[in-house]
Amino acid sequence: LIPAGGSRKIGMAQVMDDPRTFDAYLEMVRKMARTLAGEDPTQVAFEPMNEPIVDCDSDGTSLWPDRQRKLFAAARSSATKLTLMLTGACYSAASSLEKIDPKTIPDDNVIWTFHSYDPFLLTHQGATWAGDFIPYVTGLPYPLSAVPKAQIDVTLDTIRARIKAEAPWTRQGGLLAYLDEQVASMDSPDKLLGLMDAPFKKVEAWASANGVRPENITLGEFGMIRQEYGNPYVMPAGYRAAYVRDMIARAEAHGFSWAVWSYGGAFGIVDAFNDDKAEPDVMDVIRGLH
Repeated sequence: LIPAGGSRKIGMAQVMDDPRTFDAYLEMVRKMARTLAGEDPTQVAFEPMNEPIVDCDSDGTSLWPDRQRKLFAAARSSATKLTLMLTGACYSAASSLEKIDPKTIPDDNVIWTFHSYDPFLLTHQGATWAGDFIPYVTGLPYPLSAVPKAQIDVTLDTIRARIKAEAPWTRQGGLLAYLDEQVASMDSPDKLLGLMDAPFKKVEAWASANGVRPENITLGEFGMIRQEYGNPYVMPAGYRAAYVRDMIARAEAHGFSWAVWSYGGAFGIVDAFNDDKAEPDVMDVIRGLH
């Protein structure tokens, strides 16, 4: 359906960059919606695009609103009763959703979604695909106060040494300063709470201003990495479970539904890699909720 090229890799950035590829994607959305048209709209929802990589500048409204309307129209033309899930630009961030005018989508069977992995320093440790900083970061607990400060200091010294040994020398100063800045932003329970609450408060304010009911909003992705593929470091399961528990509590306190990323892989809560199973701690938290 979508030309993948010689590398067999294509993502939302490529779909957004090429008008012909976007048109092909629209046709795929029409076909998928047609496939789902007979499903129970109280049980099945269709999200035409996950984490659009567009409008990541400071304004963030130049391309995505029009393209989302086209995606919505394509899906709705094929499935008049199906629940549709719409989002903001730039990886479905809360700060992008708050720039969307929901009144431009004249439909009352829509769920609005946003994603949050805050604080990124703790949730993406060791990820090799998320910028040139986070691959050097492993070993930090959630929350930072979960271990004595002396242990945190040792871990930070290890991360600094890794940056000095492995990062390009032109980037070392910036990476080291960024590490200190990030740690300082969450080095107390109140600071961490503020970071994690911020996306929810933004979405709540947006919903209130636009007449969107909380039950029509979902935290569509959140989670904490277990293990980057090929990296021997495995995040302790207790930290992952604590983070998931705290994020669920935030979502439900605002009346939002939620979905954890992901079933398997680097963020897996059921499966890990190579047919291995993830530790049961996160699923135990989820099973114990209600």
